[in-house]
Parts: sequence; structure tokens; C-alpha cells
Amino acid sequence: MCSQFDNKLLTYLTGGMSTLALGLGKKLGLIEAICAVSSEDHHATPEEVAEKANCKPRYVREWLCCMSCAEMLEVDEEERFWATEEQKKGLLTSGWMPMFEMLPLFSDVREKLEEAVRGDSKKLGLHYEDFSKFYDFMGVITAKMHSEVVVPKLLPDVGNGILEGLEGGGIKCLDVGCGNGFHVQLLAKSFPKSSFLGVDLVEDAVREAQKHKEQDKTENSSYLCCDARQLPVDWANRFDFVTIFDACHDQCRPDLGLKEIYRVLKPGGTFAMIEIKGSGSVTEDKKAGILTSICYGGSLFHCLPVGSNEEGALCLGSMFGTNKALALLKGAGFEDVSFKTPDYMPMNSVFICKK
Repeated sequence: MCSQFDNKLLTYLTGGMSTLALGLGKKLGLIEAICAVSSEDHHATPEEVAEKANCKPRYVREWLCCMSCAEMLEVDEEERFWATEEQKKGLLTSGWMPMFEMLPLFSDVREKLEEAVRGDSKKLGLHYEDFSKFYDFMGVITAKMHSEVVVPKLLPDVGNGILEGLEGGGIKCLDVGCGNGFHVQLLAKSFPKSSFLGVDLVEDAVREAQKHKEQDKTENSSYLCCDARQLPVDWANRFDFVTIFDACHDQCRPDLGLKEIYRVLKPGGTFAMIEIKGSGSVTEDKKAGILTSICYGGSLFHCLPVGSNEEGALCLGSMFGTNKALALLKGAGFEDVSFKTPDYMPMNSVFICKK
């Protein structure tokens, strides 16, 4: 007989395998295919699903079997498969679905991470370049979480006349750690009279951001590949509004990056730092529920390794907490700092700083 803990291990094992299968199905279009060709009235063969997704039927059958045993799909005695309306809604529209591509991406760097973790290894962490596919994934996640809330909800909360200034025009904005440019492009399209600049350390991310700029045909957005710790000297007191979305904790020396943000922000300007909502205490985070394990897991496989990859790194991790964030902001020169944990960003804490 399995113990209670054995059953818990088995739950995680089956969940992990199902996660890999769901990620594969999403990537190959199998989820969309089974939802399109099947219904309560029509149970589909693997061949039908395979034809719709342009995949090999034998592999598709194995995937369908895995999904039905995981109770993600239904199967009848003739081994025909279908998705119920509830399953279709979840598989096609749930905000959690993009997350199922995370586990395969982290699996790609596991061996490199193992080397970095070992006590006798000279490897301190991982390079951003080790996560080339991860940044496309994060772009999708970011868009899912922020596309409907940044302009109508976050900006009014930022205050200090930023929203009115963006609407009126002439506001110069900087996004540090811009990634694929999602936030820059969102703001540039929403406020055509103001200008937006995104900077990122990763060349591939900046190239992707530039592609999005060209697709959107925005003349008021631009991008630069540079280290947040060494922004151009002539940027002193240049920007009215600076943002950083979930990127402070990824830096090896966020203290130096925040000092640079303070330097380039105009007197009277506003800096908004959006970070993962952590308390800095794992006992407190555990009380918030099991979802915090996803945050710590993501930190273990990505945030901590890239933020530890040099001598003298602060090694924050994504769950470094409010008190540490406030101390870093104060150390950078910000004295007028407030923070909130808004309902519209349930995974984040928002720090609003005025210079």
C-alpha cells in the first residue's frame, strides 16, 4: 500500500508527464486539432486528428492515449477520442495553458544547471544565451498577463501625472530589460505622442523587439542592446518615466542597475518597478499556496542562474521579497517609494518611486 507521501510523489510524477505531453500537443497543434474535429456527437480517430494537425497518426494516437488517461480528453471503447465543451474551453482559452511549455524549456538547461549547482564547479550560473527559446515563451506569458491591465489599470495607479503626460505627448519613457519589446510596443501604440525606448542585455531579445516595432509600424519606439549597469553617459536626467517589468531580479548586480535608473530619471520623474510577489520568507510564501512552488521553481531554473553568473553577484532569485526590494531602491537614491500588490496583477508587487 502506498503511503500518503508516495501518493503525493505519484501525483507530481503523473502531472510532470502530462505537462510534457500538453506542451508537445500545444506546440504541434494537436490540442487545436482534437478540439476542432471532435465533439460529444463525433468521437475522432487518431487519423482524423493527425490529418488536421499534419502529424503522424501513430504518434498522435500515443499522445491522445496519454491525454485521455490524464483526464484531459475522453475516449470510448472503440478508441475514438473527443474533448468535452468544458475541456475545449480550458485547453483553448485558459490562461494557464501557455505555462505548459515551461517545463520542456527548463529541461533543455538541466545539465548546465546541474554543473552550476555543484559545490566543486567553477561555473557560477547560466548565460542568457542558454535560454534563447525561453524569451519567446516569456513574451507570450507577459502578453497574457499584462496586455489588458498596463494601460487602463497600472498607469492610473502609478500617478504623478504620468498617464496625463503620456496622453498629452512629449513624455520620454525607458523600459529596462525590455525583452521582446511587448511593453514598449503596447505603450507606443497606446500613446503615439510620447516616445519609448527599450534596452536589454540580450541581443536576440532586442532583435525580436525590433521586428515587433517593424510589424507595428511605430515611429515612437526604439531599442538598444546594453547593460543596465552602464547606460549611456549622456542619458543623465533624460527620462520622465522609467519601467522595469519582472527583470530586476534577473540582474547580477541589480543595485548598480537601479542606481543607473535613478541617474537617467529626470528630477520629479517616476520609476515603476514591477516584480514577482514574494515575501522574502519561504515560510510566509508557503502560506500563500502551492502556486508559489512554480515561482521558486522558475527562479531555480532561470532567474537565480542568470542572476548569479559572475563574481560578486547578489544572487537574488525571483522571490527576494518586498523588504529587499525597498532596501535596493533606497540604496539607489529613491526616497519617495510606495508599493502595492494590486488584484489586477496577482503575481506581482508594484513599486512606485519618485525622484
